[in-house]
Amino acid sequence: MGDKSGNLGVDRRALMGAAAVGAAALAQSSNAKAAAKAFWPNGARLAIALSMVVETGADPASVTKGPDGKAYPDLYAATGAQYASKEGIPRMLDMFDRRKLKVTAMICGKSCEAYPALAKEIAQRGHEMGAHGYQHDVQYNMDRDTERTFIQNARDSIEKATGQRPVGWNGRGQLRSANTLELAQEAGFIYHIDDVSRDEPFVAPVNGKPFAVVPYTNHLNDFSYFNNHGVGPGFAAELKYEFDALYAEGATRRRMMVVTMHDALSRASRVHAFEEFAAYAQKHTGVWFAKGADLAKWALESPDSIKEAKMI
Repeated sequence: MGDKSGNLGVDRRALMGAAAVGAAALAQSSNAKAAAKAFWPNGARLAIALSMVVETGADPASVTKGPDGKAYPDLYAATGAQYASKEGIPRMLDMFDRRKLKVTAMICGKSCEAYPALAKEIAQRGHEMGAHGYQHDVQYNMDRDTERTFIQNARDSIEKATGQRPVGWNGRGQLRSANTLELAQEAGFIYHIDDVSRDEPFVAPVNGKPFAVVPYTNHLNDFSYFNNHGVGPGFAAELKYEFDALYAEGATRRRMMVVTMHDALSRASRVHAFEEFAAYAQKHTGVWFAKGADLAKWALESPDSIKEAKMI
């Protein structure tokens, strides 16, 4: 009896010790999960911001220089621009539907005027309408009054075609002026994306009031990639590689991945590469495919977002 009782005592102590270790491990695991869940709403570990850039119909007519030095219409280039409305945008919209994704469409005001039905369809499919200027033009060389009109015209054309007033701004080539953000805020915009300083949204003052920044990336921009002779499988691999790195970082800090697709570049193989990546990301837990406005509103409303002392 004594031996058995002694053995039982040892077993009980061992059992209690094991239980204590297990409880500590469980608590540590729970704390780690709680920390990860604190970074984004609904326990998300990584936010992915997708933007579809729509510029078709917003550029001047293409011309080519002949041997005589005179300018002639470039009709071949014109067919390339038409590809965006006839093939590229519908292909992207169908792919987004297949993957159940909602994105931010950064669209030019003149694109809405040239293709109002297509612009309306983008909005009706549940995507956010952001502003990519009125015509597809840079702003850094505009005087203040010209730029104010440029921004207001973009806003009004988008709202007229889609019924949705844009709240996000994206300049051509990310080339804004010193007045852009002040004028955009005056026109009702709450965020812009022409910034590459962080891998998460943040807030900085404009006109003495909070204004959100949802940063951009160039290396995950299809324009930068494919115009430098990249190929579809390589783009998919780069997206997955970036995702894996940011997803790992997302266990201990707030992380956001940004991917941009352009209307005229959306050839079948390229959209297929993106869909392959989207399917890969969707297999992971805690991935939030977020529209720019959702990320901006989170940054403006959350006490946890980074607050910069000034806007660059």
